[in-house]
Amino acid sequence: MIINVTEKVVTAELSRYLESATVCKCAQCIEDITCIALNKLPPKYVSTSKGELFSRVDSQMMQQTALDFDVAILGAIEFVKLHPRHTDV
Repeated sequence: MIINVTEKVVTAELSRYLESATVCKCAQCIEDITCIALNKLPPKYVSTSKGELFSRVDSQMMQQTALDFDVAILGAIEFVKLHPRHTDV
């Protein structure tokens, strides 16, 4: 199994940000935010759950990496807020 740790972190952090963000939370907008944020960050692949755990601990210990995640996610939220692609129902 191949795991992109960056994707898992973005998904988890995005959930936290969406609690207070004033942005559309439809599936299309959430996917767009996720893709935009992921495209701004380097992928981090591991092949085992143990590797995922070590990678997450390593990433969380690096303050710059945490800041990079925040900037990417917040930028993606702002972009989608201004340019939503969903269709109004």
